[in-house]
Amino acid sequence: MNMNAIVLNADVLESTFYDQMTGAPRQGHSVKLTVIDGDTFEKYECQFSGGFAELEELKQLRQMNATPEQCDEVVNRLRANLPATMTTLNFDVVKIKGKGSFLTLVCRFAQVTA
Repeated sequence: MNMNAIVLNADVLESTFYDQMTGAPRQGHSVKLTVIDGDTFEKYECQFSGGFAELEELKQLRQMNATPEQCDEVVNRLRANLPATMTTLNFDVVKIKGKGSFLTLVCRFAQVTA
């Protein structure tokens, strides 16, 4: 599903995952946008795990076992580059997760076709 959305709020989510092989904790990051669908005016929480250069950089840092300070620097740059309030975005909804009224749309930015 394609959505034309208006951004209300944007933030970086940090979560801890545990490596299945070693049991060691690993940090994960994603971007959460609170948006209004421009067509239906419904409010949604949207999660992006890609589409931002800094998210890709964080994935590389995790693979290289970077220090928390190095990751924090990239997270701060990501927060500074998030879309501003009332920015219009076009993206695809890949999956819906949650139950009842606590739904999160897992999204990716729409691919431009030539």
